[in-house]
Amino acid sequence: MKLVYTPIAIALLFAMQTAHADLVSDGELIMDGAQKVYPQFFPSQESTQVLEPWRFRFYPETGVYVGVNQQDSGVYLLGGAFGDSPFYVDKADAVLTLINNQLGTAGGSDLICDTSTVPDGFSYSQSGNTINVTTNGQCIKVADTSNYCDVNTEKDANGVPVATNIHVLMATNITNFELQGISFPGFDDIIKQQMTNQKVCIIHAPTEFTNYTVNMDVCMDITDTLSGSGIPMSGPITTHLVGSSDSTRVNDCFATDASVITNIVTKESWVKGVSGGFTKIN
Repeated sequence: MKLVYTPIAIALLFAMQTAHADLVSDGELIMDGAQKVYPQFFPSQESTQVLEPWRFRFYPETGVYVGVNQQDSGVYLLGGAFGDSPFYVDKADAVLTLINNQLGTAGGSDLICDTSTVPDGFSYSQSGNTINVTTNGQCIKVADTSNYCDVNTEKDANGVPVATNIHVLMATNITNFELQGISFPGFDDIIKQQMTNQKVCIIHAPTEFTNYTVNMDVCMDITDTLSGSGIPMSGPITTHLVGSSDSTRVNDCFATDASVITNIVTKESWVKGVSGGFTKIN
């Protein structure tokens, strides 16, 4: 049975630390996610039962219990392939990170962010209404983009994007910004100000994408992007960005102070001009 546990144990070694959330809510997310990621053990939609200090679900097809102990915040498995003694997996926050990473890798439909075009080296996890994006301390070579969370569309039963008519404004707050490799005094302050003032408004956002926070701790190598631009360079150019973007539902994207508007169903985009109006760019 060691082969059953090995993938879980290895993945947990590389799990990111997620934002702390209510243990009851995390337990529900863990058990819901486990049903999607490991259907061989949790093949059906079962209701959560409570027997202090436990919140757990039982899967009669496999004889397996999965539960969260509210005293030690641990996730445990029992029965079926896991034996007759409780098997400790890890703390709830680490298991939730594993589950969310597995859901994202499986295609991203359960993760608000579309990560299909993100360069290798970016890691995403989702806990409740919080999305965490990190490069794990590494500087990743990327194209010139500051959008770390292209939002997945809501889809119908046939997989067709749904026009929800929901407009969501995302505002960015930068708490730390470091630019290395450019010998141009004050240039990093200009970039930081531009990024901080950037607001993106999304048309036809998915129903659940309201009051979300995207936390970012990323380092990017943009040397190739700025090569030939005429900007004085003193070495490889890297940017380390720490900040967050908060989403708020609005009535009309075109009536906001957004810098960019994007329709995620039709793929149309608009940018705000110096006169204040919006110009369609595609």
